[in-house]
Order: sequence, then structure tokens, then C-alpha cells
Amino acid sequence: MNLIIKILKLKITRIILLLLFLSFVLSLFIFKGWYVKQYNKGVGFYYVNKGDNAYRNRKYQKAVDFYRAALSHYPEHSGASCNLGNIYVSFENYYEAVNAYENALKYSPDYISCRMDLGIILAEKMADYDRAIQEYGKIINTNSNGIDIPLVYNNKKTTKINKGRAYYNMGLAYRGKAVYMGDRSAFAIKYLEKARESYLEALKYLENDFDTYYNLALTEHLLGDYNDASKNYCNAININPENFEAHYNFALLLRTMRKNKEALAEFEKSTMLIDASTRENKDTYIFGIMSEIKRRILNEGGHEYLLQRIDLTSVPAEDIVYSQGKVMLSKQKEVNMKEFLKCKYTEEPEEK
Repeated sequence: MNLIIKILKLKITRIILLLLFLSFVLSLFIFKGWYVKQYNKGVGFYYVNKGDNAYRNRKYQKAVDFYRAALSHYPEHSGASCNLGNIYVSFENYYEAVNAYENALKYSPDYISCRMDLGIILAEKMADYDRAIQEYGKIINTNSNGIDIPLVYNNKKTTKINKGRAYYNMGLAYRGKAVYMGDRSAFAIKYLEKARESYLEALKYLENDFDTYYNLALTEHLLGDYNDASKNYCNAININPENFEAHYNFALLLRTMRKNKEALAEFEKSTMLIDASTRENKDTYIFGIMSEIKRRILNEGGHEYLLQRIDLTSVPAEDIVYSQGKVMLSKQKEVNMKEFLKCKYTEEPEEK
């Protein structure tokens, strides 16, 4: 009896295995497309892995070849497409980069970093400002406010920064359009106003961001809004006191406003921050402007002010060092140097 039961169990097992095999063979015909897709997906991931390794090791041409092979099997892999776009940017092949980014976004519309890269290339390398602004707008209008799972996962800060950067880059694109339209044209002013609005929105998401304050000030400078530009140049300088461009442009603004003493102070600070590679040309130009401002101060009766300034700003020779193309105070004076470079400008009240 036990023997019969064992034989029956064996036959039932064989029948079940046979049915499973026949079902699998039948599914190959019915779901052939699905099996082919899974095979291609597996091959695609294999090449993506090899491409990622080559990318990390800076073997960019090999990475391109592997990513192309991966995408020929599995075009939906957005990470491979975006990395391919980044490599094309390094090769300065911007049209292919745009195609790669767009392919990534076709399958992953919420791939924010890839969309940001696309916008930057469209604006900064191809001067296609309208398309860039559209891409930044899609990032800004993303409904997600981030996910916060206590002690597990939190990307709210990243989401906030992405929106801020999208507004900031949108401001750059609008300013690029303004420059393209021509100096002081009605369209140029319109786009500069939009740039200012974008920077102000960016500051709601990016706290104490030098680039945003600096470009906001520069835009207000171009618009002729000198008081707001002064405040925001100061904000930028106080965040990064050692930035030459901020001091230099602020000095030019103060010169235009005929704030001669303040302009002289900013030009003096900017000369301490000039890069060694362009020192000779910039020094000559800046010192020429400073001479003009000193003549203005003298004409306004400021002879005593200039004499006192020479005494107040003198620094012992042993405290001066030359490092990385810049003249600066020695290390023991470094903290004081940053304080010295910070913005001291305060708007004078208008006379009644």
C-alpha cells in the first residue's frame, strides 16, 4: 500500500512539473514581449553598472560607450541618460547633451537635478532662454513639498533648495534675455524686472546665499534702483567679504551715486582681492578710477579727509603677505581682515 502511495506521489509530482513546464513554454508565446523586455532590462543594467564604474574613474569615452549600449537595450534608464548628458557637456557637445537630458525626462519627468542641468545648458550654452525658463518653471511648479518620515527619511530641505535654485537660475535666464534685447530697451527693462522678481523669490528658499544677493544687486544696479542695489551688494559682501566682483561693482555703483568717500573705500578693498593673472590690467584701471574719485573729494574740500585716511588705513609691512595671487593680512590678522572687508556703508538720510 505504501508503495502504491509513493508511486502516485511521484507521478503527481511529475505531472505538476510537466504542467508547469508547459505553462512556461506557453507563456513564452503569449507574453513574449514581456520576456524580451526583462532580458533587455537585465542587459541594460549590466551596461549601466559598467558605465557608472567608468564614469567614477573618469574614463568618459568608455562610459559613453557603455551608457549607449545600456540605452539601446533599456532606453527607460533615466540615470544613464542624465549621466550621458553630463559627459556630453564636458565634451562641449551641447546638442547631444540636451537630447540625453530630454530622453531622461521623457521617462522620469520628476528627475529634478536632470531638469535643472537641462535648463542651465539651454540658457548658458545655447542662449535658448525661453526653453530654459520653461524648464525652471516645471521645477518650481512641482507639487511635492518633500517627504519627512521622522528618523527615517527627510528630503524637505533638498526640495526647498531645488526650488530656490530654479528661481535663481530663472533670474539668470531673464537677465540673459535682457542683455540680448539691448541696453535700456523696453523689453530689456521688462526682463530685468522679471529677473529681480525671480531672485526675490529665490531668497525665500535660499537663506544667506551670496550668488542670489549679488545677482539681485547687479540687476537692480542695471535697472537704476541704486538704493536697493546698495543694500543687496552689502548683503552679498557681508556673506562673502573676499569676493572681488562684489566690492568692485559696489564701488562703481557708489561712484555713480557720487558717494565718493564710500566708493574710494570699496575700490581700495577690491584692489586687495584682484586675482594675480589679471592684476596688471585691473590695477591700472582701478587706480585710474581711484585717482578720479580723490580729485572729486579734493574738489569737495576733502583734503583733510584724504590725509587722515592715509594714516588710518596704513598697515605695518610685517602684517602684509602675498598668498594665492592676493595681497592680504597675515594669518594672525585673518579674522580682522574679513571684518575689515565687510560692508560699512549706510545710506545717508536725505536733506530736508
